[in-house]
Amino acid sequence: MSLEAYDIFIGKKLSSNIYSTEGILLISKDTVLLQSHIDKLANFRIKLRVVEEAVEDTGEEEEAAEAQAGPRPSSIESRQKAKAAERHLQEIDRLVRANGIVPIDDVEEKVLPFIKDTAKRFNLFQVFSEFKEQEDYRYKQSMGVAVIATSLGRRLGLDDEEMELLATAACLYDIGLVRLPSTLVTKPGRLDKHEFEIMKQHTVLGYELLANSEVDPRVALVALQHHEREDGSGYPNGIKGDQIDRLSKIVTLADIYMAMISDRPHRPAVSFFEVINSIHEGIIHKRFDSIIGMTFLDSLLASQVGCEVSLTDGRMGRIVLTNVNYPTRPLIALTQNEFIDLSKTSEVHIRDVIG
Repeated sequence: MSLEAYDIFIGKKLSSNIYSTEGILLISKDTVLLQSHIDKLANFRIKLRVVEEAVEDTGEEEEAAEAQAGPRPSSIESRQKAKAAERHLQEIDRLVRANGIVPIDDVEEKVLPFIKDTAKRFNLFQVFSEFKEQEDYRYKQSMGVAVIATSLGRRLGLDDEEMELLATAACLYDIGLVRLPSTLVTKPGRLDKHEFEIMKQHTVLGYELLANSEVDPRVALVALQHHEREDGSGYPNGIKGDQIDRLSKIVTLADIYMAMISDRPHRPAVSFFEVINSIHEGIIHKRFDSIIGMTFLDSLLASQVGCEVSLTDGRMGRIVLTNVNYPTRPLIALTQNEFIDLSKTSEVHIRDVIG
């Protein structure tokens, strides 16, 4: 069943619970359906008849939900907007190289609306589908980080002022790369020690560019601090804990996640659950802020409920419950009456998330 087929239920209020075929509660009674609920219904392939029987039409809720969710753009329209945002970022880079000043007005007018809209409307799989046609991985990285960070900021309850700063900072956190040799930035292989030391300077260069462009100081700090770590093991200054701005910590996690799941010239993308495990270990070992990190993991895991997966023993299944204490080991439904709790076995794990 296509996702669009469920869209007619946005804004409808449930008069009864909706369960999966395995008896798992998916959405509880009295919930007003938003886009996130529709995605879940589609993932679990809940029959339209089941949804129709469980909803009641209330005009006020529908109006409120539509105001939040907005009309769903077509895939073609979304990709066109993604390409347009990439062109704007390229032009911004060109202006920075020519003038040494970041055109903040252009960022706010031409890029931020796309980032905010995408962060509000799409889950991560959909986001990366929109970005897959981007030819330069740097712009794919920048837009992906901006979308993820903006979405995470909302989950953390940032106020409107901080959300504006976060969205801007997440678009420009890597702007210092324009001041480095293009041969170094686009090198297909791994950087040697000397090259890496030069690459690390993009944090300071980005900070200087933004500080000279009359932006809010916190936006410039994100460019400086996005490679710092909670335990002081990062760069360029080895600061730790509360010395790192909260916005920097949010962008850091988005940057790490996006980098790991993307193909790079010197390595293929890392699997989703390997990335989750890596971030979880980073939280445990206090390299990442625990509150921000666990909120991020929870949002990533919630998006996986209903996804089909392949297991290392060759079986196929569907994620029905996630466990934040064991983020890479959810409960899997293999058949209608057979389940496997991966948190209770070390012999089987997820090989791939199919979607």
